[in-house]
Amino acid sequence: MTKRILNKLLKLTSVFTLLLFVFAFQGDAPCDAKALKDKAKKQLEPYTYDMSKLTHITYKAQPWLKEIELPLFIGEKYRLVFNTEALSKQIVISIYNRDKDSQKRKLLFTTKDAAADKREFSFDLSMARKAFIDYEMPAGDSTLDGGCLVFMMGFK
Repeated sequence: MTKRILNKLLKLTSVFTLLLFVFAFQGDAPCDAKALKDKAKKQLEPYTYDMSKLTHITYKAQPWLKEIELPLFIGEKYRLVFNTEALSKQIVISIYNRDKDSQKRKLLFTTKDAAADKREFSFDLSMARKAFIDYEMPAGDSTLDGGCLVFMMGFK
């Protein structure tokens, strides 16, 4: 009986180790967060680093939009930097003064007309209380890894 329990334990341990090994090498493979953040940080100069966010992107059968609200201090100057090198498809990044439901919404910056090979973007912003960042994801194969993007902000 102890031999049977020992065999089951050995099999269970082997399966667990295999699963751990498989999952350890998935996920962030195309997203080298440190390298993406280091590149974005270079674009911040002469601004002082304030924060960064790594966003994982997945594709769906239909295009979709993700909006992020960014609170700001009036009187400060900001630089917003985006690095999209780790994305398998180009996305559109747009910055607005108000959320998507507002009728007084104004476009402040967009990557819509950027060259297809451009993957790093920066935008300077001042005299705002909030900014709304929209990520427009194209339709794609949901079984493919979308990748990730880095957003970084600095102030003066």
